[in-house]
Order: sequence, then structure tokens, then C-alpha cells
Amino acid sequence: MLCWGELTSGSGQNPCSQSEEILTGERVQHVCSREGVTVFVLENGKVYTRARGQDQKSKPGQFTKFKDQKIHFADSGTSHILFLSKGGSLFQSKVKSWKTAAQTRTFSIMKPQLLKDLNGRKIIQVACGNNHSLALTKDGQLFTWGQNTYGQLGLGTKDACRHIPELMISLPGMPVAQITAGGEHSFALSLSGTVFGWGRNNHGQLGLKDTEDRYIPNHVKLLELKRIIYSSCGEEHTAVLTKDGLVFTFGAGSFGQLGHNSTEDETKPHLLGYLFGKKVSQIACGSFHTLAFVPSIGKIFSFGRGEKGQLGNRETKDQLLPLPVNITGMSGKCTTADGHTTEPVIKRIFAGGNQSFAVCNDEVDLVSKMDRSSHITLKRIITVDNFLEKQLCKERRKAISEAFSCSQTLSGSFLEVRNDGHFKTNGEMSGLDLSAVSRGFENLAKSCSLLQKVKNAVQHHLIPSLLRSPTCVETLRVYIIIPELIAVLGESRDSAMLLESLSRAILSLEEEYFKILECWWRTIPDDFFMRLVTMYQRESNQFHLLALAEVSRYDTRLHDSLKILQALFKVNLSRYAKIPDGNFCIPVMENLRYSFMSVTGYACSELKFQQYFSALLGIQRQLFAYPCIFDMETKLQALNLEFMLLANSKELIHLQVSRKAILQSALKGLKSIRSAAYCAVLQVVFEGESCYGKGVTQEFFTLLSRELYGSRGIFQRSEESGLLWFSNEEPEMDLAFHVMGILCGFAVSNSLICNFNFPLALYKKLLHVPPSLEDLKELSPTEGNSLQEVLDYEHDDIEEMLCLDFTVSEETTEGSRVRQELIPDGINTPVQKHNRKQYVDAYVDYKLNISVKKHFEAFSQGFRKSALPVVDIFFPEELRNVLQGNTGYEWGQLEQNARYAGYTQTDKTVRNFWKVFEQLPKEKKLQFLAFLSGSERIPVGGFQNFCITILNTKKETPDSSYPRAYTCSRILDLPNYSCIEILAEKLLHAMEYGEEFNAQEL
Repeated sequence: MLCWGELTSGSGQNPCSQSEEILTGERVQHVCSREGVTVFVLENGKVYTRARGQDQKSKPGQFTKFKDQKIHFADSGTSHILFLSKGGSLFQSKVKSWKTAAQTRTFSIMKPQLLKDLNGRKIIQVACGNNHSLALTKDGQLFTWGQNTYGQLGLGTKDACRHIPELMISLPGMPVAQITAGGEHSFALSLSGTVFGWGRNNHGQLGLKDTEDRYIPNHVKLLELKRIIYSSCGEEHTAVLTKDGLVFTFGAGSFGQLGHNSTEDETKPHLLGYLFGKKVSQIACGSFHTLAFVPSIGKIFSFGRGEKGQLGNRETKDQLLPLPVNITGMSGKCTTADGHTTEPVIKRIFAGGNQSFAVCNDEVDLVSKMDRSSHITLKRIITVDNFLEKQLCKERRKAISEAFSCSQTLSGSFLEVRNDGHFKTNGEMSGLDLSAVSRGFENLAKSCSLLQKVKNAVQHHLIPSLLRSPTCVETLRVYIIIPELIAVLGESRDSAMLLESLSRAILSLEEEYFKILECWWRTIPDDFFMRLVTMYQRESNQFHLLALAEVSRYDTRLHDSLKILQALFKVNLSRYAKIPDGNFCIPVMENLRYSFMSVTGYACSELKFQQYFSALLGIQRQLFAYPCIFDMETKLQALNLEFMLLANSKELIHLQVSRKAILQSALKGLKSIRSAAYCAVLQVVFEGESCYGKGVTQEFFTLLSRELYGSRGIFQRSEESGLLWFSNEEPEMDLAFHVMGILCGFAVSNSLICNFNFPLALYKKLLHVPPSLEDLKELSPTEGNSLQEVLDYEHDDIEEMLCLDFTVSEETTEGSRVRQELIPDGINTPVQKHNRKQYVDAYVDYKLNISVKKHFEAFSQGFRKSALPVVDIFFPEELRNVLQGNTGYEWGQLEQNARYAGYTQTDKTVRNFWKVFEQLPKEKKLQFLAFLSGSERIPVGGFQNFCITILNTKKETPDSSYPRAYTCSRILDLPNYSCIEILAEKLLHAMEYGEEFNAQEL
């Protein structure tokens, strides 16, 4: 082993920069040094020390006071030394110093004492600052003690001193890989390369772009995704090493210790460019100098303060750039453990206060050996996956149970190590190897007793320890891992209890972290996502087993499950491979009926049924917040139930319109009730006609749609797509748009078809879903496709080729064109490769939101005033289908759904009717459909939700209980909202004798 710089033997005179060879023949594992004291830890567990001024031989003295303990690691501060045994026990020695008569400083090391405050905790790492200490336990807990003048203990305060170790709670759940300490600052590094610093920051040694001290760990965001594997701290500077062999330095640079050919401080991590391409494998910081080792050439590079010869360049000058240390020139040959002499081959490097050390390797094959062990290895926290891959002995079972009790351990397990995937952990990727998670839990499930212990550990220890606002994003990995434990537990009471606890923890996360979890759900493999959805769908479906009293109560467990199921549904919408929507649905109506029958039985009074009906309707409304659980049929049932309840409690709104001016007379009639707040039943009557009812109201909407589409009215029709949109040429049309919104709301609530030919963007906006580029493509294909071409343009000359800026050209009412800026100073902001998505997003936002904001808000307010609240459970595509109907004419389904009164299906009249109807051309069938319902379009769901009843008026006479409706001035009967009675005797007579049918004559 070689040492150069300020040596600690002899009288304490500052030596020249010559190196000395020490501990010849010994295998050194670790070295630490501060002013006046050096500690050497050997591979066999022995410890040697050197203290300046002591009467010692040239060889360091052996510490013999650890009894049977073998020491694994040591670190020293200015007044203390920590010794870590291989068994995890921690010892502390005080260092005393005094001045002799000759004014030289003399040091002595006191007897090591077991640190009883940490006794029983298995310590795996320690770090010493000048006067403070850090200790990391095997289960990932971090303890600090000592001076706290600058917040270097990370306890959230600054104060004089903490005499006993305190648990640092400001890094909860983070899987710590390494801790290190400088003069008065500290660092912690996670397993996936996340760096946190705290303490003194007067020179920017925390890398946070400023010089303010920090009292709790702060994420060094500028090092994010840099794949950091090691950090080292000097007195007032810091260096970090990436897995790619790059070095970043920051902090004080007064002696050149940052290696940037400057004495300036750096408050931000700065890449050490002078070593770029050399692939550094080890770094070490002394007080004011830095070492870096490049194994491929076997060279140590040094830079910084050289006053004591610590740079190994045979001089005492400072060095601003990394230059190689001439080990051969200083020492000649190295002597190995078996007495042979070889060329010095560097195995490890260390830096003390004003000293440097190199442990020589006795291997001859330099390149192959150093490549296999090029990166620094540290003792890490225990991980679950390491244990699960091995045979489960008694000790290992206990360790597994303990590992599942803390999030530090679990969040550091099952990492994606292939291609260093876990180093990519961020707000979009978890860094987990989910196939390893599956294998681990498959092994775990082989032992029922161990599985139960793990479940108890997770439920009673792990989950209660999770915080609303984790410091480190890696902590969120536990939310991905725990569902796999629930999956292997199966459909049991244990799994239900664990899922309930997990749900509460997920929903308690602050919004920022909940969104990160949603992003991780979006990228997990399909089978994992499907399993998660099934888990919550099954849990949500359990509420039908509750008694009536329980159902009517706001059940927290149910709603927690539904909230997460709804969140998963939203995530599914943007997954690359979506799972079918039906996987989120639960049989709501069947569950409610089951609850009713289980409590009341089949026999109950009408009054009780009405009361229970109202209660169920109230429960159903609570569930409207989770539209993913309703299939389309259930949503339509809910809409109809709401309307039926409304029809019994609200008065009709009568609207009289003129057939000659449908639009204008409707606007005039509804203006008078604009200020009223209502969700009402609409009844339309045409001027000069006495007929009324649903058929007439439907006919009104059919005629209104034609007039609105066929003439230049308040909406603007796209010549390309034929769709209607808000016109920005008419600034004073708010009242008209408000009334049109009211009419659309009436149509939805009254289950009427209103084919206004709006784009999907309108329905998205009504349901608070942001429209996208795809919606602009639908409304204006040429415009939308042009924007897509901008997005798809991958070349760097986009500015020269497309000549675009952040403006949009609009035509005014006078026919001229003006340019609207999409962002501040948009006219002077060219569209380039890096900002093209920003341009497209801003363009779409302007076209579909900003330019029509005033008109849409008027329309939306009107719609919300007349539409039932239940519309919020529909998705935009569904709401469009409900309002506009569809044209999926399956005429055979119409015959299958037909009902008869006074006839049977085999009667000749009925057979003739369907025979003639089948032979009619489509145009005639549509005319007949319009005669029946008032519209040529059919309700969403097709003829399955549309049936007719043919009534023989010679045998059956409708009584007053039949609701009445009229269409085309012809009387029709509606037994209920989905069934139409035909009382057209003339038509039936024609069918009986096989006469030709002409719908126009009717």
C-alpha cells in the first residue's frame, strides 16, 4: 500500500511529496484519515492506526481492543473515529489533540467504546463529517448525531449538538445505497441514483444552484437520471461518479479541487470534461483535493490543493486540472503478500485530509481484473428478491418477514438491472422488473405460513408507515409491488383487508405523487394492469352483499375501491394497449335489486317500494362519480329513472313553435325562461295544431336539426366535414347559444334524438374532457392533418421548410385576415424542432377552446340548466350517440321486438304487415320510422331499445292509462318510454288485404 502527502508518523514535520510504502504484505480493505490520525482496516478484520506525534515505529500500531470483533469499515472526523464491525456493531473512539512545547500538534486515539444507542441495530455503513456522524442500518434507516450548526444532521433544524443518534425521518422509504459526509454537509444516494444533500452550502457544495444551507435532505435534480453510483465529499466540495465513468464536481474551487481549470466555486454539478472518455471507476475527496482512478490505463488522476504533497506530483503547488500521479516513479516496485515484487497495480484509492492512499493489487492481469471490479462496491440494504431466489431456511424466513415491514427495503427490491433500467426511474417509469416480482411472489406462495407473516407485516407495519408526500419517487414502488401480494392471496378475507388498507394509502397520496403512480400504471405490462383492474372491479362488486342499512350508508371501503377503479379507467384510455371497457363494469342495477330482495323479500307494500325506490335512486346518484362501472344499457336506465322521477315532481314546460320558422320561434319561446334554473319535461306544440306529446316534441327536434344544418344560422358549418361549430363572426350571439344549449339539454333529459351534427369536441368540452388534435382533424381535416405533418417532421430544417411562427390566421367579418398570437410574442417565435409540439398544442387550444370560449360557455350553461345531472356518467362518444341517435338499422330486430294486442304473431294480418314492410325500399322504411317516432334516426343501442306494439282496435281499446302522443298529426299511443302503440286502423286494414303501403299518404 502507498501513501503520499502529509504523513502522520514521526515528529509531525511536513514531509516532501515523496510517498511511503506501508503495511507491506497486508491486504488493506479500507483507509480513512483526518488531520493527525489515519486508520487502516485490513481484510482480516484487524485495525492499524497512526497518530501524529506518538512514539511509534514506522509501521502503524495495531488496535487490540475490539475483543472478538472483526472490523469491516472505519471513518474519521476531526475529533472522533467510527469503527464498524462485520457483524454490524458500531464503536466510537474520541481523538484528543494538544500542542507540545515546540508548538507542534500531537494526537492520541482513545479506547473504542460500543455505541450502545445503536446496539441491536445492524449497521452497514457509517460516515463522518468534521464533527457529525451518519449511520445506515441494514433495513434502510438513517441515524445522525453530533454538531448541527448548519443542519448537517438533516433533522429539519439547526442547533448546537445532538449527543445521541436520532432517526432521520426526512428520507422516509428511500432505499439508500450510500451515505457520505463532508466538513459540515452530508449526502445520501439511492439505489437508483437519486442524490440528496443537506447541511452547509456556503460554496454550493450541495449542488442546488445556490449557497443557502439546507436543514433537510434536498433532491439534487440536476443529477437526475445521470445513473450516479457513488459520491464523495471534501471539506467544502463534492464529487459524484456515474456508472458510465463520468465525474461531476461542485462546491468550493479555491484550490482547483473541482478540476475545471479554475478556482471559482460551482453551485451546480459540472461535468469533469478533462477526464471525459476515460471512464473513471473510483473517486475520492480529501479536504481540498480530489482523486480519480481510470482502470483501463491503471492511472490515478489528482487535482486541487498540493501544499502537503497530497497530489503526488513531487511538488507542493495547487493543480487546477486532473493530471496523472506517477506511482511507479514514487515507489518503484510493489511487494505482494507472498513476498514477490511486481509493478504497482492499483486496486483501491482513498483520500484523507491532506493525504492520498493507493492499495496495490498483487494481480498481474491488470485489464481483465479491473474491468470485472471496476466500480466501487458498498454494503447495501437487504433486498427481498435476493432472499426469495434462495432456499428458505429459518433465518431467511425471518429476514423476509422483516424486509416486508419497511418500505426502504421493499422499494429497493425487484429492480430492473438489465440495461440499468432502474437508473431510469422517474415520474414515468418505476424501474421495477415486474417479471421478477411475479417470480418472487410465486416462490413466496409456496409457504402458506410465510405468506401469512408477510401479509401481516405489510398490513400492520409497511402500509401504516407510508406517507402522503414521499421525499423520493422510488418509494412509490411499493404501490406496484403490494398488489402482486394480494393476487397470490387469492379471493380471501386477508386479500380484501389488505386491498382496503392499500386503497386508503393510495388515496391519501398528495396529488403530485398520485399522478406519478397513474403514469406508472400506464406503462406496466398488460397482464399486471389487467390483474390490478380485476382486483378492484371484484372488490367494488362486493357491495351487493351488504344489507339495506349498509347499502344506504356512504360506505368508505366501497367508495375507496371505486375511486381507484375510476382512476385505472382513465389510465386505460391512454395506454398503448387498452383493455376492454367492460372489465371495469359492475352490474349496478342487479346489485341494487338483490339488496332490495334480500331485505324486503318479494312481498312489500307499494309505499315501502316507493320509499326504497327513492333510496336506491339516491345510492345510484352517489355512484355517478364513477361512470366506468356503468355499461351503456345501465346508463340509459339511469337516465330514464331520473327522468321518470322528474316527470312526477316537475311541471311541464310548454313550447309553442311555428313550422315555418322552427328555429326563430323556438329561440323566442325559450328566451322568456332563460333565467330559470330547471331540469324539466319539455312539451312542444306546433302553432295551429292541437296535437302534443313525445312524438310531436321529437318531430320538432327533427325539423330543428334540418333547419339548423340546412341554413346559415348561429352555427358555422364546415365545408370539409359538414360538422357544425361555433361561429366567431357573430360576437353578440351568447343568448342564442345559451338557448341552443337548453334545447340540447332538454333532448338528452327527455330521451329525444337531436341530430345537430356537432363534432366530438363539443361533447368532450361539455363533459370537461380536453379536446385534442384528433378532434380538430374531425372538424377540419385539412387543418388537422397539416398540424400532424408538423409533428411528424423530424428534420432540423423545420424552420426553413415550413416558415411557421406561433400565430394563427383568422378571417374577420369584413373579409380581411388578422394574425392571432398563440403565445406572448408569438409573431417573433419561429416553429422549430424542439417546440413544434408546443405550437400544435397551442394551435388546437386556440381553435377549439380560446377562440370560442365565450360562445361555448353560454351554450354549456344552457345545457347544464336543462340536462339531468346523470349526463356526467356518459363518455363523450356515448353522449353524442344518445343525443344524435344512430343509423344502425337492423330491420329484422324491429320485427323481433314487436308486441301485439288483439293479434298474435302468426295472424295473417301480422304476417302480411311484415311481408310488405320487408319489401319496402329503405326510403319508405325511414318514412314509416319517422311516422312512428318523429325521427328517421333510432336511439342508441339500435332497435334493441325500440319496439312497437300492433294493436287490433276491433278487440282492444286503449284506456286512459295509456300515455298519448302525436306525430304528423296522427294519433299514436305510448305504453311507456320505449314502446309505441300503433292505432292507425287504415294501415292495419291495408296490411290485412296485402294492399300497397304509402307512408306519405299517412
